[in-house]
Amino acid sequence: MNCPFCGAELEPGYIYGRRDCGLLWLPAGEKAPLLVSEETVKHQNGMILGERPGLENTKLEYHLCRKCRKAVSIF
Repeated sequence: MNCPFCGAELEPGYIYGRRDCGLLWLPAGEKAPLLVSEETVKHQNGMILGERPGLENTKLEYHLCRKCRKAVSIF
């Protein structure tokens, strides 16, 4: 599936809302680390999206465009 904004390939994964770090995206198959840092998220090929959580303790399925750094819900 391609990004509706720029046309690049989208990666399936999940957005997590965490009290300790805010929002982060991890690829499908990766589990959120217990201790979140930019280094641990990058090690899992993920991305920190924001500093403040929109929904704490939440896991939502989203596809990520690494080119334009947008997450797209496929519902």
